[in-house]
Amino acid sequence: MSEPFGVSIIVVNYNNERFLAPAIDSALGQNHLACEIIVVDDCSTDNSRAVIARYGDRIRSVLRETNKGQIEALNSAWPLATYPILIFLLLRHAAATVAARWSAGAVKVQSPLLTIDRTGREVGHISPKYPLHLDTATIRAELLRTGGAPNSPASGNAYSRSFLEAVRRDGGFDLDNPREHWMDTILACNAPFYGEVITLYDPVACYRIHDGNLYAIRSIDAPHFTKMLDMLAFELKYFAARCRNWGIPFDPGVARYRSLWALECRLVADKLTSAKYRSAVDPSRQPIFRTLYRALRACVGARWPTSNRIIRAGWLISVAVSPRSVARRLIALRFIPGEGPAWFERVLITIVIIGSYRSYAPTESRSH
Repeated sequence: MSEPFGVSIIVVNYNNERFLAPAIDSALGQNHLACEIIVVDDCSTDNSRAVIARYGDRIRSVLRETNKGQIEALNSAWPLATYPILIFLLLRHAAATVAARWSAGAVKVQSPLLTIDRTGREVGHISPKYPLHLDTATIRAELLRTGGAPNSPASGNAYSRSFLEAVRRDGGFDLDNPREHWMDTILACNAPFYGEVITLYDPVACYRIHDGNLYAIRSIDAPHFTKMLDMLAFELKYFAARCRNWGIPFDPGVARYRSLWALECRLVADKLTSAKYRSAVDPSRQPIFRTLYRALRACVGARWPTSNRIIRAGWLISVAVSPRSVARRLIALRFIPGEGPAWFERVLITIVIIGSYRSYAPTESRSH
């Protein structure tokens, strides 16, 4: 039998002293024999470095002298990895599960995340809910159609070191302002153009909701969804530049109006802001029912089962026409993990399992 794939586990930290030890302990507790743990601290100002020091030579540490953000921190750590598979945070069985499913042509393995609160308690929520039979061609086609595709935040992914090396050689990490980007979004839009993306359907990592999350939604307010739209704009700009580099046609303007996620965020931001205030801040802003119309068109064109599209269309209409107090509750059910009852979460999972993405038309693409 061939030797199992080795796994390098990278823990990136900045001022998260209270969660750092559990993350390192999780990495050290893997049931996969060929593992190493690299902890990179991005010049924390709390007691994080004392926590790291307690682990001695059981881990390798990278202690940065200046804080330059997540991407710079990770880029200073992953080149030190010994093994071909890279994982950022995980559950106990993650390394063995990923290594068992890995194949020679893989550049990424992605899995949903199990949501936990700041104390580590499960809140009964798993995300994203991947459609069945999600393959690399489907992910690639959806990226070119809408600028986004089903993917997990950083801790729900494992990458091949050779993939990150190829992205770096091709200029994928050459960013004017790295702080405006996140590593998981950069790698998500590059991966299907460099090799195979394997999707798992059981969580191998957790997503912790706490006060320090930048993009996790804990309360319903317009500024948060506006921030999400700003983030999406950066992602589209980055992906458009990558497509130009690869010689693949991509129109970010068209993709923006095909992206149901972007239109949902716009609809919610507009619903939570009074029409008078919207007009004062941005006179060119479209009425909410224009956004609803575009969102419904995107919903009809989405590559989802009919049941999924009907439910999403019903949610969009209900948010648009309901009083703001009712709309806030509907928005919370959609966006805040664990906000709905347990049966609601089970229904959503069942709907996704029953259906699957319909077939995509053949798409011209480049594979590195």
